[in-house]
Amino acid sequence: MIEINNLTKHFDSICAVNDISLNIPDGIMFGILGTNGAGKTTLLRILAGILEADSGTICIDGEKQIYKRSCKENLFFLPDTPYYFPNATLEEMTEFYAGQYPEMDRPGVSGMAESLDLDMHRPLRTFSKGMKRQAFLILALCAGTKYLLCDEVFDGLDPIVTEVMKNLFRREMQERRFTVAVASHKLNDLEDICGSIGILHKGGLVTARDMKESAGEIHKYQCIFPEGTDISPLSAREETVKCVCDGHFVTLVIKGESQITEAMIRTWNPVFFKEAPMTLEETFIAEMEGKGYDIRKVLQ
Repeated sequence: MIEINNLTKHFDSICAVNDISLNIPDGIMFGILGTNGAGKTTLLRILAGILEADSGTICIDGEKQIYKRSCKENLFFLPDTPYYFPNATLEEMTEFYAGQYPEMDRPGVSGMAESLDLDMHRPLRTFSKGMKRQAFLILALCAGTKYLLCDEVFDGLDPIVTEVMKNLFRREMQERRFTVAVASHKLNDLEDICGSIGILHKGGLVTARDMKESAGEIHKYQCIFPEGTDISPLSAREETVKCVCDGHFVTLVIKGESQITEAMIRTWNPVFFKEAPMTLEETFIAEMEGKGYDIRKVLQ
């Protein structure tokens, strides 16, 4: 488990990470969301031991000395723009990382590369952006570490390459127990692979929630009420996060158990109503707006 307590980091007058406390349990993919400048990369670099925090503590599997070699050998950091030596091939980078990570799976790298039609002997500088991302994700997954930190790993990729990379994550998560923290500014990049999500804004942690838990607490209903029905008391209720009227058609987003919220809606005698599925993005928008945040500004 990664335990973060009151972590703070300044760059001159800018507070990049502001008193963050967060636990990332073992065996899950944890998504870190936020706009550029929200503190995602700084947080990951501190966890990776590249930057040192001004204050606060990090504990990985009970070890507070995260800069020790034993900790670094069990954690792989995949930055937004991975570094490779000039003219280096995937095979050569595999050998380089094998010197850093004792559990590097060389046959695994070759097998994954072959399945994705990546030439082990071709210079990485000749790869497209998507091919480079796939190549370094293979290296990260085959390093044999317990923890993998990824920064904007899907940014700028087309949908096909994105899905290929997600499948690599899914397969590895099924085959062994390891923990991934992946940062992105796009919620839809993470909603189908992450078990939990944390949202950063201006260096601070806005919320950290289990995905299924969040989805079960907020419901969306599409309703039609009799003409002349005054639903303003319904929209003003504390449980009502959002109420949008389009003629007689009303969309309600309400927090609470589904049986209770449906009973509440029925007291307004709707002509028609049904629960509609919510996307993860809608769930978090509703939750953050309920806390007074304009989530569109937080994640745009």
